[in-house]
Amino acid sequence: MKLGKKLLLASALVMAHGAQAAVDVSFAPDVETVIVNGNKTLNLLEKTEDLTLNNGLNQIVVRVSKLVEGQGQLEKYRSEPIVITLTVNDKQFKVVPGARVVSSIDVRNFDANPTVKLIASNGDVINAKMDVLPRNNSGDTATLFGRDYLKDLAYYNQSQGYAFAGEKPLVEPKKKPKQLVKIESPATAVEPVAIVQPAKMVAAEQELKNIYSQLTPQQRKAFLGWAVTQ
Repeated sequence: MKLGKKLLLASALVMAHGAQAAVDVSFAPDVETVIVNGNKTLNLLEKTEDLTLNNGLNQIVVRVSKLVEGQGQLEKYRSEPIVITLTVNDKQFKVVPGARVVSSIDVRNFDANPTVKLIASNGDVINAKMDVLPRNNSGDTATLFGRDYLKDLAYYNQSQGYAFAGEKPLVEPKKKPKQLVKIESPATAVEPVAIVQPAKMVAAEQELKNIYSQLTPQQRKAFLGWAVTQ
């Protein structure tokens, strides 16, 4: 995990209106918060409240939630959660849907690319990292009442190199497997070994040749027969 990207956030960062906070966030009526800086805020019975956050790195999970035109009647629509990670100082901005969501056609288009915009008080669009909150593939984030958004966010942050202060990783990083390779032994050249005969043996061999050359044919035949039997 890259420590340089670590989110030094804690629940104390989310305050109603703290003296040190300097990032004011408001929301369009059809945008609701799910998680703010690691704390679940989703409450189906209450309206999403404006936020005042500390300067620096913050993370908000939101979704679009509104009534849309269905087959002859209005239907409740809720988009996939969208993770917003940004670093801002002394800003005021409003979170609004990134596209029109009124009809069933709009819903299909929005589901294909869920997004929101952060509109500053001067009308500028604030850049931020945004991703649809993925469902954890292991399946351990499902609950009796739906998704465990906090756990899904923890998996997401771990994959992106983020962490909240004091929060242990859900999954310990796997050790990189070692690559087994075959080491080829260098070919060993076999050098010829010179056979050195002792000087006495060389002299005796020469003397034997001289004696053999002086023998008669019959004597040579007898000598060879004797040598074979030795």
